[in-house]
Amino acid sequence: MEDLEIAGGSKSIFFSLVTPRRQTKPVIDERLNSAARDTNSLITDADGLEEFINCRREYPVVSLASSAILQGGRGVVRQSEANAVSNGISDGFSAAQELDASRTQSATRVIGDVFDDLRSARLTRFLHAVWVGSGGDASAFPAIGDVTGPLDDEALSFLLNLEEIIDDVFWRRIGRSISLERVSGLSIDQPSPNLQRLVANNLDVLFARFCRIVSAQPQLWDALEGSFPIQWVIDRGMLGLQGERFTAFLASKREDLNVPAEDFDGISIDELVSRSIKHRIPISELELSTDRRTLTYGSEHVEDVSGDAELMNFAEVLGASARVNSAIASIAGARNLRCDFRSLTAHGRTAARFPISEILRAALLLLFDLREDEARKISVLLSKPSAPTSADSLFDVDQIP
Repeated sequence: MEDLEIAGGSKSIFFSLVTPRRQTKPVIDERLNSAARDTNSLITDADGLEEFINCRREYPVVSLASSAILQGGRGVVRQSEANAVSNGISDGFSAAQELDASRTQSATRVIGDVFDDLRSARLTRFLHAVWVGSGGDASAFPAIGDVTGPLDDEALSFLLNLEEIIDDVFWRRIGRSISLERVSGLSIDQPSPNLQRLVANNLDVLFARFCRIVSAQPQLWDALEGSFPIQWVIDRGMLGLQGERFTAFLASKREDLNVPAEDFDGISIDELVSRSIKHRIPISELELSTDRRTLTYGSEHVEDVSGDAELMNFAEVLGASARVNSAIASIAGARNLRCDFRSLTAHGRTAARFPISEILRAALLLLFDLREDEARKISVLLSKPSAPTSADSLFDVDQIP
């Protein structure tokens, strides 16, 4: 008590290096706990913090509490209290998934007792997001106060780091208001099964303007050809689609492309036409070059020129040295994507942005010489998520923080 008075302010931490052999009387303990809570001060010891560490090994979601306890814990938190908080949050997470109002409410009370207003709000919003994501009515969430604020990046990262949640409707609800920039800035363990589900179920709301492909050489110890997974990764502050021989990075702004472009000579006209026709991607304009000249071939009416006889005549006249430097691909909705074959970079003309499924599909199929198995996997992976089910429509997806 005297130490709290001497500190003279809030948000102090009192840490005992040795656990007292003799426990204080309950009345004194309660007075100490009350005084510490009133000043948002934390009183704990080595056993208390160790309990959080031990519990999060068994229940990863407890990591949210263990990281927040030294930032905004309050009251007396020894081993028994730490165990109660850990169990409360772990059970609250399960309860929110099961829409168990009574157990979820108990968890929010534990959070409110042990954490200051800021951390309490963050942890409660996390449970609220899980509640709504699991199909619960946002207005029926059993907690006092406003819990509709955004789910912070730390909580979202922990959610992605948990064991795989096999519920696509859940991930669709969670991801409706999450941007590409936010996903790209997350710090998660990889590979992340939950990241695969989050992105796959929100392809239509994640938008990018730039896509840059970086090639990779398969390692000798890699799996047999065709068995390497194509998966979502977060690397160098960018969301990317990674395969055995490439990673396609996505960004909203050029300055967010945190990987240098590679330097290539372009591709032949025949190869461009072949890729365009094979993957049904219309080309409205292309830039050609030889050793001495550069010329542009296109249509005044933004028509597909890939099948023009005149273009093939140009190819014959220019000879084998002619290369395609870039091409304008027409994407659904009359949007144009400029694909640069020298840097393997695609971007929207002017300020055009694309759902990541559209920009990735066009960029990878045009810019990169994909194998059949790679093209097939990409096509499946980038297929649009199915429309919300009847259960999904019972709740407003915009309620998700």
